[in-house]
Amino acid sequence: MCRRMEEIMQDLVSPNQAAFIKGRSIAEHSLLAHEMVRGFSRPGGEKACVKLDLRKAYDMVNRDFLCHLMSAMGFADHWVVLIRECITSPTFSVLIQGVPYGYFQSNRGLRQGDPLFPYLFTLVMEYFTCLMDLAVHRGRLVPLFRRMDPPVTHLIYADDLLVFIQPSTMGLQTLAGIMEDLKSFSGLQLNRDKSRVYFSSRCSQKEERADVLGIARSDLPVRYLGVPLTVNYAWDQDCQGLVEYVQRRVEGWQAAGLSFGGRIELIRSVISAVAHFWLQSILLPVATIRRVERLCADFLWRGGMHAISWEQLCRPRKEGGVGLRPLLEIREASALKLAWRFINGGSLWANWMHNRYVKQGNFWTCSPDNHSVTYKTVLRHRGVLKSAIRRVMKDGSGTDLWRDPWIDRRSLLDIRGSPTHTEDRRGLTCSRILRDGEWRPESYRFTEELGGFIMSTVIDPALPADR
Repeated sequence: MCRRMEEIMQDLVSPNQAAFIKGRSIAEHSLLAHEMVRGFSRPGGEKACVKLDLRKAYDMVNRDFLCHLMSAMGFADHWVVLIRECITSPTFSVLIQGVPYGYFQSNRGLRQGDPLFPYLFTLVMEYFTCLMDLAVHRGRLVPLFRRMDPPVTHLIYADDLLVFIQPSTMGLQTLAGIMEDLKSFSGLQLNRDKSRVYFSSRCSQKEERADVLGIARSDLPVRYLGVPLTVNYAWDQDCQGLVEYVQRRVEGWQAAGLSFGGRIELIRSVISAVAHFWLQSILLPVATIRRVERLCADFLWRGGMHAISWEQLCRPRKEGGVGLRPLLEIREASALKLAWRFINGGSLWANWMHNRYVKQGNFWTCSPDNHSVTYKTVLRHRGVLKSAIRRVMKDGSGTDLWRDPWIDRRSLLDIRGSPTHTEDRRGLTCSRILRDGEWRPESYRFTEELGGFIMSTVIDPALPADR
């Protein structure tokens, strides 16, 4: 049942949710949240970010609502009956002085630990997305970026919710009403003590607006999905949480009497993994990276003199090192992976970034002026990306004839230089010279040498699109 649910989740759940769905990334979710609050400290209109916390989310789910929701989504009646049996049949007992007494059934909630129930909870959270989309359609909620496609009003990762709206009185009242509807139908309740609302610097009457929602006001940065959510580039002090985490771990390991090899393995398997997650989610400052590596080196040498430099230890074993990966290299690899996901598109983050910054232009030729740090990082790796990819054509309709690197990892601009005024027409694609699955370079008066380069480009009509 879990495998069958996994196959259809991507089609059922909106891209605003990223948890438990194959192909969606928590790192991209965090990066998009950062893009949404970017500029909260600058002039340019009133904005609000609302962090909603759900009280014991898994334990409060209304099971009848879940079954009705699955029927509305098109699940077969037999499948809904099976799901109902799965969520209502478990029994529980109470341990009294180590002895279990009695068995009783529960009438609400999803049991945590079952591999099927995260998918079911994700379906319940999709109801919140439906309520938000309906409010936007009716004009009662206004997204921060009204002209963006898709307009992002909220992000959901399991039971972590972030809402991004313009904080008009009607909008805040509508959001409060949505949370009441969510409670009435699904059973999920808002934990007002842990929820917070963050306003941009241009907002007035912040306390009065927060009272409309009934939750406290606070200021950014805040921790979201384990990393700091800041209005600008993350500074060293914003990443203090990572340094403190590493320090707590190494201090706890000091008394374990570990061998040198054991300490290396702990650094590789625990600390590097946590740092890797941070490096994928934000552009980690170099100062923070140096502090983390210094803590690792001190732990490795037990606070004494370092017999071998950290740079030497991070070399491959065949070069005299121990195989640890430098965090700066991991940061560059993460940025390159981000650039790869950007040009392939498909995710909510990639589509939003493309529509926000590239717009009608071309990724390979646009300038990085007045863009976010994330997008500038992606642009900085265009050269490496261009030298390592190869374009495969379906019909040429998704490839810019002049600017995309589709000819032996180069573009026509790289080979021929700037086109003439009559040649450079907006939206001109490779479908102009690709017909019936064959290249026709002679239809565009290319030279024989350039035609040879074009003929070497691979065509695969079985692909869903050019890639």
